[in-house]
Amino acid sequence: MQRKADQLRAEIASISELLKAGRPDRAFKRATKAAKKWPNAAALPRLAGLCAIQQQNFQQAQTQFERAWRRDPGNAELIQNYALSLVQGGDPAAALKFLAKISGRGPLSPAQQFIQALALLQEQEPEKALAIVDQVLKREPANLNAQILKADCLDAMHQWDSAVDVLTAMVRKNPRFLPGLLRLARSQVGLGQLSDVLKNVRAALAIAPGHPEALEIMAGLPNLTFDDIAALKPQVSGAIERGAANPQDAVKLRFAAANLARRDKNTPLEMQHLAEAHKLQRAGFEAWEAQSEQDCAKRLTVPLPEALPSKDGARPIFVVGLPRSGTTLVERILARHSRVQGLGELASVHQWARQAEAQSPEWRTVHNLADFYLDKLPTVPKDAAAFVDKAPGNYAFLGEIAQAFPEAVILNVLRDPRDIALSMWRANFGAGGLYYTHDQKWMAAEANRYQRYMRHWHTILPGRVHDIRYETLVKNLQDTAHELARICDLPFEEAMLSPDKSEDAIRTASNLQARKPVNTASVGGWQTVADQFEPFVTALDAELWPEVRG
Repeated sequence: MQRKADQLRAEIASISELLKAGRPDRAFKRATKAAKKWPNAAALPRLAGLCAIQQQNFQQAQTQFERAWRRDPGNAELIQNYALSLVQGGDPAAALKFLAKISGRGPLSPAQQFIQALALLQEQEPEKALAIVDQVLKREPANLNAQILKADCLDAMHQWDSAVDVLTAMVRKNPRFLPGLLRLARSQVGLGQLSDVLKNVRAALAIAPGHPEALEIMAGLPNLTFDDIAALKPQVSGAIERGAANPQDAVKLRFAAANLARRDKNTPLEMQHLAEAHKLQRAGFEAWEAQSEQDCAKRLTVPLPEALPSKDGARPIFVVGLPRSGTTLVERILARHSRVQGLGELASVHQWARQAEAQSPEWRTVHNLADFYLDKLPTVPKDAAAFVDKAPGNYAFLGEIAQAFPEAVILNVLRDPRDIALSMWRANFGAGGLYYTHDQKWMAAEANRYQRYMRHWHTILPGRVHDIRYETLVKNLQDTAHELARICDLPFEEAMLSPDKSEDAIRTASNLQARKPVNTASVGGWQTVADQFEPFVTALDAELWPEVRG
């Protein structure tokens, strides 16, 4: 028995060393093989789960962590591993259900409550999440990750200044806590506080020279001094030469290098770094692309649901379009109106649709979109005439939206798909954020799906969807702003002509661009990289995009 126990400990140690050495693929194979030899050892599927997390394979991580937990159901760490993998894998509802089961055996630990709050935040329940985080902080006042999560909750509730206050207080007490410094910097980017961002990123790099996230943030700032740039270039190139600790850090370094190359107007070098970044993020998403194609085909055959009665209160304005098409700009123009509240990108429609598509058609009659959406709606001022939800991907669900909210205005932002593709290529959406941005042919496939969706909605919802042309907007803001006011049944206000003056936070890839006065600088930008975007253009459907492929 002792010999077998020693062999198991040695195997666990060897697998752990492989994981620390950055070889999660080999460690995973060894852990799963060893788990068959020692079927009662919870440590082995746990190690396999940690390997899967490093490889961004969250479904496999969930499988392995669940196996580990079932072998040792009273182990608090395994409970946390499994619950967190459900959240990271995009299934917060399952995480909440699992933790509710665990809480039936006794109070959750602070670590388990923390994961519960994460799941609630993903489920668009920031108030409930904040209440749980406050409980964690009452038990563990010095829990820095909980303080960051509190700021996340406040951000989701549009209490941006309060979020910055929480983060600022944390950094003041813990000036060498890197995650806190960088989280504060990202909040300040969203609010346009660029001098404070620069100060905090400089502090982060003084603590950890070559830190990938700090370098990525700094390289993208427009307010760098000559000395900043001179110091930044060797840090970025040196970090790339040394090699990153993981693929995520390698991606950040490549995006930092691409931003510096763009600053030098070295487009070939910029494109080279971006190609490397997207190559690192592309693996494992082939199945997602196939699923997106199936989902589109299925949704286009579903008949329109029965229209619900109009709702009282503020009128919804849904702004849709491909990512980087100008949806943020349209929202900020409207939100400058004194009686319009901008809410950013709400995930509620997508959450409801994901549940609805997994159920029988009868489920929708009991769980209608309108009730689900309004239940998760952030607080809107009582005197607001309208609010704006600018989740671009809602274009896939406009039939449901139009029938759930017959009083809603739906705005579709059109832009040259080649400029959109270049803008998406230059943005780091993360590995699974917008998976199709990591491959030019996938971007073209999504553009084709978008066009099929919009032709379908224009056909079966005549007059409900209003097209706004980005190029027209930036060339003639005055007329377009007047037209937006007319479409939304609002009196025009001069403030709508200065969307760059808005003090609202921006939590999208447009956070720097949207703070500049409206301009035409990005129109036709694709022409500088036309040869490198040939795979994208060639994959566009000529029938759907005759103005590009004709």
